[in-house]
Amino acid sequence: MEQSTPIAIRSLFDDTVEIMSAIAAQRPARERAAIMRAIQTMRKTQQYAKDLPDPQVALDADPHLAPGIVEPDSDDAAVLAAWGTELMQRRKAAGLSREVLAARAGISDSTLRDVEKGRRAPTRTTIMHLQSVPELRIETAPPRYAMGRENKDAGFAPNCWLAPEYDAIKLHNDMKLQFAGRGGHIEQTYLYLDASSATAWCAFAEQESYTRRRMGMPLGRVADFIIDCAGRVGLDVIGLGCGDGKDEVRLAQCLIDQSSNRNLRLYMLDISQPLCCAAYRHASHVLGDHQTVSVYSIQGSFYNLQRYSQLLSSPTRTHRRRIVCMFGNTFANIDNEVTFVRNSLVGFSPGDLLLLSVPEAMAPADKPDEILRKDPRLSQQIPKSAGLSRHDQQLVGVVNRYVDGVRSVELASVLDRTSCVVPGCYAANIIATVKTSDETKQFSMAYLKRYDRELLNKTMASEGWEPVAHWRYDEEYHPLLLLMYRRSRIAPEAD
Repeated sequence: MEQSTPIAIRSLFDDTVEIMSAIAAQRPARERAAIMRAIQTMRKTQQYAKDLPDPQVALDADPHLAPGIVEPDSDDAAVLAAWGTELMQRRKAAGLSREVLAARAGISDSTLRDVEKGRRAPTRTTIMHLQSVPELRIETAPPRYAMGRENKDAGFAPNCWLAPEYDAIKLHNDMKLQFAGRGGHIEQTYLYLDASSATAWCAFAEQESYTRRRMGMPLGRVADFIIDCAGRVGLDVIGLGCGDGKDEVRLAQCLIDQSSNRNLRLYMLDISQPLCCAAYRHASHVLGDHQTVSVYSIQGSFYNLQRYSQLLSSPTRTHRRRIVCMFGNTFANIDNEVTFVRNSLVGFSPGDLLLLSVPEAMAPADKPDEILRKDPRLSQQIPKSAGLSRHDQQLVGVVNRYVDGVRSVELASVLDRTSCVVPGCYAANIIATVKTSDETKQFSMAYLKRYDRELLNKTMASEGWEPVAHWRYDEEYHPLLLLMYRRSRIAPEAD
């Protein structure tokens, strides 16, 4: 009988907890409670396994083994020989004989011997069989993308995925219909679709005040926390509604700088083609010299994130940890945050991390007078003589382009305490009053929510995301929060 190593024990714990959590979500309440008690017992026991030392064989001899390896990208004899040698080192580090590994993976001993000796390239089927043995930390990866630098030997590699449901023409027509109506709420998707809107937003993000706010984010401390949580595994940083991608790229830089041999993938998702392109080009320029980093962009809607299977492979099988990021006002602009967390983040696994950047509530939601006095956006502290901010100019520009016969546009910030689904939250509703040659209509152009941290944490915990860390910054104008959550379980179905 083969001997279990500490790595194998921890992997078995992770696999079992994940499977039991998924089963619990589908069972009646009485059975679910029993399963959750069993999971709690396993988690307590798991702490003892974490204290066991790692085997000191090839992993210490070659730190590159830790993050995980991908299938060889060439049939060249030297490449196959090197890959086979690394596979053999991983097998020995896991304490597995060739016969035992072949039996566990469901492949023949002769196939494994030939692959290890570099005599033959592993087929995709062989790779998949070897992936089923978690101690090996073998992962399949999309083709490594060209990083945006001139490299004649790089060959062609795609650098963007188009989500199956993405339809730029339909989105454009839907936006025109919305603005042709009598008014209503303009979903944030429509604010950055065309090149002019995206350019205006980038100009807003280049302002000194906005840049200072960005640089005030303690992303170095965030990276330290992520590394402590994730351990020696590869990381997938997933930026939702990434905009120009600069926050996601800076986080990736911090993770690279603070951890040697970091195997990192940066995924940037946005529905705006101009912004998606700008984010990819920025990331490829900044990160292009790092050989262990891959950059991907995805053009699609984060509301449909659960459909994008390339982001949702089991981390216990691929030995990767995912960090989902929502910087700026992305999370605060969502109409129903609870529905988004419950439905769009359903594919993530226990241990995955979620990083939110949100404005902090300036006063309790049930004290409107105090809110109006303290919240800069609602207190009208900025004199009209200062003119429109770059952000407001962007909103007005969208109205001018898509509403026919505009004569004037006026923006006003209105307190809304009744439409927020998260307890303790209130919003600054940015209303555009548009006068045309025929009529006057009003559009809600942005819905900027502010959060009570403790009440938001309680809401997130009820949806299976445990609050694990927070940082406060930019207190000079309006305090902002960086909130880190860890997927603790598969959230039960709502009653």
